[in-house]
Amino acid sequence: MKRLRKQPRVDLLDAQQRSASGRLGRTVYLVLVILFLGSLAYYLIGSMFVLSIDGTVLKERYSVGASYTGKVMEVYVKEGDKVETGTPLARLESFEMIRELANFDLRDSELSIREGQLNGRLTSIAAVAPLAERTARETGATSSQFDTISGRGIVSLLSKDDALRNSLQAAERLAALQSEKAATENELILLRRSRTIFREAIDKLSALYDDGYLRAIAPGVIGAKVPIPGQIVKFGDELMQINGGQSYILAYLPDEYLFEITEAMPVKVKGGAQSARGRIESILTVADALPAEFQNMFRPRDRSRLVRIGLEQPNSFAVSQKVTVSGCAFGYCWAH
Repeated sequence: MKRLRKQPRVDLLDAQQRSASGRLGRTVYLVLVILFLGSLAYYLIGSMFVLSIDGTVLKERYSVGASYTGKVMEVYVKEGDKVETGTPLARLESFEMIRELANFDLRDSELSIREGQLNGRLTSIAAVAPLAERTARETGATSSQFDTISGRGIVSLLSKDDALRNSLQAAERLAALQSEKAATENELILLRRSRTIFREAIDKLSALYDDGYLRAIAPGVIGAKVPIPGQIVKFGDELMQINGGQSYILAYLPDEYLFEITEAMPVKVKGGAQSARGRIESILTVADALPAEFQNMFRPRDRSRLVRIGLEQPNSFAVSQKVTVSGCAFGYCWAH
């Protein structure tokens, strides 16, 4: 017997088509609602279970600052250049430093002249001292002889007084020379100490000025901030930064995680189309406010613990690039 198929009724065909399209619409609507609720739940409480934190790529930074007030005359590097220790970065011109060096040189010259005068005085005293000693010795002997024979009436009192006066003058002259020699030697010692201090100060000031050259204090890459010729700088102004060493990530770890974050935990670092593997080196015992680009405008500004993450392999992340750290959920990490 031939099976009869149920033919759609022509008068109900439009209603059946509307029913099929309605089921599809409800399905799409439910899927969208589920996705929205799931996204909302992840946004609200997902950070309690899944590791997903923001961080910044950093390197060891060395600040190159102005040690004196001056004017930038030349700049020899630009941002992104690789430099080695001692590489000239820029040259400054400072009237104040030149004036200080000139004053120090002038003062050292004056001390040098005074040292020469004292040495000359000591030479003169050394030449006259033997004669003064001889004179004092002979006049003393003569005075003693006059004392011996004065009682016999051979020598007049006038001659005896002259002998005593000459002996006294010779002794005073010898004492004055000896005193002057001691004072000159003491002054010379103090002056030489002062000259030593001045020479050390001149050497340090000359090394600090270095004809105006600023040099790299460590190998690395020049940062984005570079001075321009003609710029006036003051003492303490930072002119540029040198980023050296190996890259690391400084991430901000919220406190609401329900699983433990430990050192040596493997993680995945992603920034744009680049990714790399890393490992938590340390959980720092400090908290810092998240940068403005990490803040959520719908949440109050908060502070988070800092985590340092080391990268296991060379990478092409740029310094100060914003990255996302992930790779763990419920305490299980799959970023090995």
